[in-house]
Amino acid sequence: MMILLNPATGLAVNPTEISTMMIERNPMLRLVITMKGGFELQIRSCPSEGVNVEQLHKKLLEAV
Repeated sequence: MMILLNPATGLAVNPTEISTMMIERNPMLRLVITMKGGFELQIRSCPSEGVNVEQLHKKLLEAV
């Protein structure tokens, strides 16, 4: 199952391929995802574009 991270770009991930993820507040709110292969994704929170990293974090945790 793929989870859509950014509707504007179509970026999606398979939650089973995630190694680690955390929410950072430096200075903007963002979700940092490290994939099992070592690739890192950084998703900035932008509610006006439909990207809420806190909701994404919760959705990804529930999917595993």
